[in-house]
Amino acid sequence: MFKISKKTLIRFIWWWLVIIPGIPFILGTLGFAIYVYWPRDFSSVTQFPIKKGLEYITLSAHGVKGSPADWSDELQNLMAEDTYPQLAGTKQQNHSIDWRDFSGNVFLCSVAGKKIGIEIGERIAKQSSVKAIHAIGHSCGAFVVLGICEGAKSTNPQLIVQTTYLDPVSVYSGIFWDYGIEHFGTCGDFSDSYIDTRDTVPGSNQLLPHSQTKDVTPKRPEMDAHYPPHDWPTRFYINGYKQKEVPVYYQPQ
Repeated sequence: MFKISKKTLIRFIWWWLVIIPGIPFILGTLGFAIYVYWPRDFSSVTQFPIKKGLEYITLSAHGVKGSPADWSDELQNLMAEDTYPQLAGTKQQNHSIDWRDFSGNVFLCSVAGKKIGIEIGERIAKQSSVKAIHAIGHSCGAFVVLGICEGAKSTNPQLIVQTTYLDPVSVYSGIFWDYGIEHFGTCGDFSDSYIDTRDTVPGSNQLLPHSQTKDVTPKRPEMDAHYPPHDWPTRFYINGYKQKEVPVYYQPQ
């Protein structure tokens, strides 16, 4: 009569209960990682014209499944037309980043956004005339902002960088849930953030320990009641810029 040893039986059970059921998970995880981190050409987003002799540039990035028309274009037009008094006479550029080709997927947007930001930051920092950058990002666009700062500072540590986060998403690569909370505000000379605590998006309703965070939840007037919690900080910031009530860090010498 055929007998199975105890060791063989344990090995058989281990394969059928642990190894074989785990193969789809491992392959799925590997496939997901390849998809998210696969090298991509971001030049359609990063290779925008840069003014000759530029000293100060503002950039803003919309969030996941958003577009520049949601708020970013309005903010950049406002910054171009109604600049802060200390920036008068400074050669400026105001750019609304359109990265819709990479921001539509909630799993891809954080990794792609940061890579896009790094490319933009490095490129701007190589312009010898540039003295300062102010980058503003909403939702997953926060990772574009973080990348801009890291790319710029790694290329030119003397460059002044302000990062502004509007209801930022914290999840990076779909698995690192506290990445944004731990990193937003760590790069740059000054960072300010605006959140709505009613928002349910991970990280968007929490104070950022490395950034000057303002809870704008109770600041929404009746006229702006139609804005959902995740979008309200963008409207608050635009209103605040119009009233010169949000900080602009750069002070030209």
